[in-house]
Amino acid sequence: MMTPNGNGGDELAAAVGAAPAAAAAAAGPVRQADASGAKGADGDSSAAGGKDDWRHEVITALARAEGFAELTIRAKVASAQPWHTITVRPVSLRGARHLQVTTFTARQSTSVNQPVGPPEAAEAVEAVAAVVRPLLGMGGVGSVTLRTAGQDLAVQITKRGKGIVHRSSPQNRPALVSSDPGSALSHDRSKHTPIPADQPHPFLHKIGFQTADGRIKANMQDKFSQVNEFLKLLSHTGLIRELLTTTTAGSRKQQRGQEGQSQPGPPPARAPLHILDCGCGSSHLSFGTYHYLNHVLGLPASLAGVDVNGALMQRSNDNAAQLGMEGVSFHTAPIGEYSPPVRPDIVLALHACDTATDDALALAVKQGSPLVMAVPCCHAHLHKQLSGRPPSCRPPWTPLLRHGILRQRQLDLLTDTLRAQLLRVAGYQTDVVEFVSTEHTPRNLLIRAVRQQPQQQGEAQRGGQPDRAAASGGDGAAGAGSPPLPPPPSWGRQQLAAAREYVELRDYWGVTPRLEVLLREELGSLLVAAEAEAAAAEQQLTDETGTGTGEVEE
Repeated sequence: MMTPNGNGGDELAAAVGAAPAAAAAAAGPVRQADASGAKGADGDSSAAGGKDDWRHEVITALARAEGFAELTIRAKVASAQPWHTITVRPVSLRGARHLQVTTFTARQSTSVNQPVGPPEAAEAVEAVAAVVRPLLGMGGVGSVTLRTAGQDLAVQITKRGKGIVHRSSPQNRPALVSSDPGSALSHDRSKHTPIPADQPHPFLHKIGFQTADGRIKANMQDKFSQVNEFLKLLSHTGLIRELLTTTTAGSRKQQRGQEGQSQPGPPPARAPLHILDCGCGSSHLSFGTYHYLNHVLGLPASLAGVDVNGALMQRSNDNAAQLGMEGVSFHTAPIGEYSPPVRPDIVLALHACDTATDDALALAVKQGSPLVMAVPCCHAHLHKQLSGRPPSCRPPWTPLLRHGILRQRQLDLLTDTLRAQLLRVAGYQTDVVEFVSTEHTPRNLLIRAVRQQPQQQGEAQRGGQPDRAAASGGDGAAGAGSPPLPPPPSWGRQQLAAAREYVELRDYWGVTPRLEVLLREELGSLLVAAEAEAAAAEQQLTDETGTGTGEVEE
């Protein structure tokens, strides 16, 4: 709760749950002691009293602080005060300097803004003292800490009420918020995003994000947020981090060489990243990714977009040519029929409708792309497969399947779960995350997959088993006396385990996901091996229990 420009003593008393008279009584003796110049009872033992006590030092440092500063007052552990922490920091409101006093209790926080004037004003210290000195004089204060850009002050209050002051330089800690005093005090700080909204750029205007005067259009705010959040997650992937680390290390090595006697040659050129945006549509994510990688992160990248909408692809090609973007091309074709001229390093898909997401994931797996990031859109494929079945077809789920909205959401989650699991079967480390708030789009789940140990894809396609002919040294016919086969590679075992989980979930719901059909050639043998293991386990359980359902007879 913010109460602008209220009375400091009364508002503070209300914030901490005390009567105004009690707050005035706590502040009164302190003011009298300062006015008379006598040493306060709880002043620093090294101070001379009056204006030289530790309170005056804290108040003066806060009043003269340039830029961000924060005063923190903490109550003693065993204190009976209803508050536990009070913070005071300068803020800029409507162009005027204020002190924002925030009182924290066990259940809430209350803020009050008091005008104090600029730090260079002659009456600045007196204005700050009028707000802060009553706080420092309250009972139950255990410690006081002031952090500014110039120095840190820490005051520890002893049992006898004396203040022991510790002064330190801020050189061993990060800078406070900003080196610019004006922006440090501003309430309207710019949010750090991969593509800033407050910086006009030709490509943002060209693709329809910004107006002519450099503002994000109101009807494009949600899409702009989606692109930025997508790029944040892209920047956090191991692939991008590794490339950034390599680039930084190479720059530092070249700089050290230039400072020495020898004249090193230019660093070897690194091949650009190849990005493929599947179902790119209006190409907002395509242009954003190209700009972010090349011009923000400094990573050379080329980009291709593919979509069935020929008019949009032509417009995107025209925009790229007018913007002078090299290595950018857009193609009109179904995703499943598109053949990239080079293997894409990163495959993207933002809201590719229904099975178009499956086409994008299948293309990435077939191409062996190291990184896949896909945000599915509508999920109609499995809904159609289960549309004619009554809710009682899955007894434990009957109450959920009875309601249309719950059935839709459950099958949406089932679709994306099977997709993510199939990517694990294909040898990808996969996770599903929320990439943006539902405020911007209800379709906000992102499937992120990183390819692991590509050299073992052969073992994965054989169900995680090594080549039997090579293992036995013959033609593959292993006799009774043959030595046992060595264990398959560790990632092959993980893929086989993932395949068993996938088969169990798929068969329980009785569906055939589109992605499985598209990857039948790549993953078919692995899924067959998983099905055989599941059948063998079921048969073993049947033999042990004597039933066909796995239940123990009474």
